[in-house]
Amino acid sequence: MNLLTDDWIPVRPLGGGACQQITLQTLLCNGQRWLVALPRDDMEMATFQLLICLLQTLWMPSDAQQLIQRIRQPLSAGEFADGVAGWQQAFDLNHPQQPFMQVKGVAAKEVTGMDKLLVGLTGSTSGAFVNQPGQGKALCGGCTAIALFNQACNAPGFGGGFKSGLRGGSPVTTLVQGDCLRTTIWFNVLSETTLDQFCPGWREQRAQPFTWQQPIKKEEVIAGSSIGLARGLFWQPAHIKLSPPDGAGQCSACGRSASQRYCSFLKEKFNFTVNGLWLHPHSPLIQQIKKGQVEWRYMAFSTPAPSWTQIGRLLIEQQVNKQQEGRRVATTVGQARMLSGGRALRLMIGGYRNNQASIIERRHEVLQINHGWQHAMPVINEIVTLGLEYRKVLRTALWIFAEGAKESGIKGAGVALHEKVDAPYYRQSQARVLNLLAQIDFQSPLPQLAQFQTQQRQLCLQLFNDLSAPYAHHPKLICSLAQARRYLTSSLAKLQPQGEHIDGAAV
Repeated sequence: MNLLTDDWIPVRPLGGGACQQITLQTLLCNGQRWLVALPRDDMEMATFQLLICLLQTLWMPSDAQQLIQRIRQPLSAGEFADGVAGWQQAFDLNHPQQPFMQVKGVAAKEVTGMDKLLVGLTGSTSGAFVNQPGQGKALCGGCTAIALFNQACNAPGFGGGFKSGLRGGSPVTTLVQGDCLRTTIWFNVLSETTLDQFCPGWREQRAQPFTWQQPIKKEEVIAGSSIGLARGLFWQPAHIKLSPPDGAGQCSACGRSASQRYCSFLKEKFNFTVNGLWLHPHSPLIQQIKKGQVEWRYMAFSTPAPSWTQIGRLLIEQQVNKQQEGRRVATTVGQARMLSGGRALRLMIGGYRNNQASIIERRHEVLQINHGWQHAMPVINEIVTLGLEYRKVLRTALWIFAEGAKESGIKGAGVALHEKVDAPYYRQSQARVLNLLAQIDFQSPLPQLAQFQTQQRQLCLQLFNDLSAPYAHHPKLICSLAQARRYLTSSLAKLQPQGEHIDGAAV
């Protein structure tokens, strides 16, 4: 199965219709608009990433003008042929010597089922997901290639002795969404001009072969800054080799008929070291000072909190100091800020929340931010800050009710209600925050911010009453409940609009 010539991209027509698999040429050269169509959202996100990396490698635009042209117009047959010339063998899943994202000669005592390539499908935490039985039994070539790429780039290693990708075990990926699959891919392909600005030195490393063409050496020590763009985008940290494919049948992952299916693979432990950071263009970075040293790490989902709580890290650049972390947005977002022309932003956010090699949660969301967002970072930051401040006040009030005041002899409920409030608070705030980000007038934001604050105040009072209601009539808890309610009321009053000027916005 060859990614450049065969039908493998899982799609359905934007206007409705049956799901099918199309070739890369059909996607890039045909004017028809498609959507990715797979049962799992993480596999859909990986499909976007894989296609973006292919286009970044084969059809990198020279500048913003050429990029905009490719967003607007499909490639010609000649442009497609020029792009794939000389690359066909590099993206062949069954290549006899250098198969795509695999290595030859893997020493394994037994084969591993394909379910291990579908992140979160097996293991002690698999019950956290809705998985169809037998989903990893036999995969078509397209799903196999997507799963290989996803495991290598977005997920933790297979366990002890297996390395994760260059961004760590569970990085957050941020991509700009277009109105169809083709435009979405091009929106996230970086021009040479953008790379010159954000990733100087990339040209000198451009000719590096992929890891399956020039494998990583055992115990090799590699400087992250020495890894070339294409080699890094398709980095394969694991020693994996697919078993020979079986005959025709239905793919257990996407449900489509396939002429051949992959049922197992070989894997072996393999050790090497990457020192320092490789700058991945699809992920935001966080910078911190620890013991006097500046450290970079890729953003990851470490709590169940929704993505809007992290929007500062996704959109706002910030210099590091002792009081605050440094931030660098994904290069894809940086390019979108320069090219958007004031238009609204639809940001695709994907990743996993993990505990070492175990996947706890799949996270794939879309945030839409209204036009003018490029110059409204203080307003965006204010929305997130308010959402988190109301949560903090509510949690503190419930903590006071739980703990009481021992120095005053006020008995607490002894039940950690503050630990139970996050889920309902975020659930009931989610749509409100997303609608506000999508609809707010960044030139005159105060009326909508005031309405948002009123709604959050009412939500806090409602959740406090709901959680404390079972204890409200207990004689020994009357004082602690009154104390907690007094704190809640006074703190909510302090959060109400005071007529401040939001720096950076015309109000």
